[in-house]
Amino acid sequence: MSEHTHSDVKFEGEEAGTGYASPALDLIATLLLIMLSVAVMLGSLALPVPADLQTAPGLLPFIVAASLLVMALGLGASAFGRWRQGVRMPVLAGRDISTDLKSLVLAAAIAVYIAGLQYLAFRHDIVVGEFRHSITAFEPVTILALATIMRMSWTGALWIICCVSIVWTLLLSTVFQHVFNIPLPGSF
Repeated sequence: MSEHTHSDVKFEGEEAGTGYASPALDLIATLLLIMLSVAVMLGSLALPVPADLQTAPGLLPFIVAASLLVMALGLGASAFGRWRQGVRMPVLAGRDISTDLKSLVLAAAIAVYIAGLQYLAFRHDIVVGEFRHSITAFEPVTILALATIMRMSWTGALWIICCVSIVWTLLLSTVFQHVFNIPLPGSF
């Protein structure tokens, strides 16, 4: 029986052995994250404050954006330090095209999802006895988007993916409409 000490166990992260990205890519990411953080912080400050600061609707977005800004500054400092040490890597060194393509398809699926909720808005009420449920664009658009994202990430049977997408979406729709009384996106 072998003995293991705590020094034998080392956390390597999700992608062990991949190392750092190019300092140039990290600096570009830093600039984009700083711009996004500042935009969200300014937008959250523009929201009206109905009572006091604790009830301000922009408080949580401001805190999240501020923490993202701090993390982006840390990434930028790390990248700048590596650049000053002479680390010069090609910007696209070690890129996996299939992973990048999956990321682009995922971004496109999310963009189509948001556009579908915006432009395909409808509402159809279904009444069964005393139970009234509204079917909006949220249900079909979410089912399609969720099935697409699941299919990209999982190689399970298509019928299982469709069942999970349908059941999960209808469960979310029912909870939001009947428990929280919140209208779903995709209705007018």
